[in-house]
Amino acid sequence: MNNNHIQAAKHTKTLSSEADLPSVSVVTVVFNDVKNIEKTLLSVIGQQYPNLEYIVIDGGSTDGTVEVIKKYESLIDHWISESDRGIYDAMNKGIDLASGEWINFMNANDMFYKETTIIDVFKSRPADVDFIYGGIIMRHKDKDEYIGTHRPLDEIWKGMPFCHQALFSKTALLRQNKFSLKNKISSDYESVLFHYINGYRFFNCNQTIAVVSEFGASGHTFLKFFERWRYARKHLNYKVDIYYLCLMGAVLLTKYGPRQLSDFIMTGVFALKPVRKAKSTTTARFVKKSN
Repeated sequence: MNNNHIQAAKHTKTLSSEADLPSVSVVTVVFNDVKNIEKTLLSVIGQQYPNLEYIVIDGGSTDGTVEVIKKYESLIDHWISESDRGIYDAMNKGIDLASGEWINFMNANDMFYKETTIIDVFKSRPADVDFIYGGIIMRHKDKDEYIGTHRPLDEIWKGMPFCHQALFSKTALLRQNKFSLKNKISSDYESVLFHYINGYRFFNCNQTIAVVSEFGASGHTFLKFFERWRYARKHLNYKVDIYYLCLMGAVLLTKYGPRQLSDFIMTGVFALKPVRKAKSTTTARFVKKSN
């Protein structure tokens, strides 16, 4: 998309005045990603949505990223460049700046699926929901793969049902419960699980929302599962331990053991009755009574 197209997209926003569409803030977090930041900026700037606020949080980049942001700063509502304590600290800064009723995090190297994604999502939403989610396209080196959602929402105890790029959240809820800085890569899961088990309303819009790179912070598989297990264990009963112990065991076996041996062992483990029973249990049956 060239600059003329960007200007036309912004002009389209001012001409589209659907009164029933809420204000939406999109936040992009970036640090030293000069190769990929522009396509993300263009993806958000080009959204045909009448009430869109765009916020860019840069972590103090020194590789030319800031210069790319400045190139489009007239089309960005707020941007800052300063050091932070990691991705979730930067995302919390975006929450603080956001004025939209809804918020989405489309971080560097990821993009909206098409120019009408946001307007398509909010035209089809029910009025009484707190979170809206959908599917993604996973971008691999040699091909794109449609993922959709990862698992049913009632199996959230196993991990994220969807990617955070494909989630729109009520801004006020995230402002009350910001992302934890204790985790390196799983605070988005912690946030979603917290709101789910506390009765907030999620809606699957059944639309493809984002195109996501396969190489991201959450690619650190063992750490990701460990952080998720640690938080899930605070709110769910001991039965989740069965699943997560097997899962992390599988990761270690696959990484350090012969593939055939690890496949044989894990096939046997996951066939055990307690494991099969745990895997088929919904989140509601795992929630501690104190919740």
